[in-house]
Amino acid sequence: MDKEERRRVMAEVEVERERLLPLREEATRTTIGMLRHSAPAEPPDLVPYLNLAYLLGVRHQRGDDGLMAFALSLSNWATAAIKDVAAQTNRTVQEVLDQYETELMEARMAQEAEAAAGSAAESGAGAGAESGAAESDGGKPDGRKSDGAEG
Repeated sequence: MDKEERRRVMAEVEVERERLLPLREEATRTTIGMLRHSAPAEPPDLVPYLNLAYLLGVRHQRGDDGLMAFALSLSNWATAAIKDVAAQTNRTVQEVLDQYETELMEARMAQEAEAAAGSAAESGAGAGAESGAAESDGGKPDGRKSDGAEG
């Protein structure tokens, strides 16, 4: 980004900041409300759904400006939380972020491996079913029988 482009971007940021500034207090209250609602949610897999529902509600009730102010509030809170985690654990912000990024990459790799194993099992089960030589393990990756209640 050259100097002139950076100047244009900074001017736009300043205009938007000033325009959204009156929504700051409401956005902060909304952020606290969302965190009170979703942070204690169990199981943890429910949290993204609760957060998305909250974001959609903000957009429907407050429009794009309200959503932008809320997103700004959330990003400010996330930044402060990461700095706090770093300070509490005697690590740098970069080290904390690297840990999260590594965990995400490991989770993605595990999902891909599980999906590949599932595809291989389906291919093998399909071939076995055609010949009548294979018996199903209930469809679970760990070999447990399915109880009909997938989760």
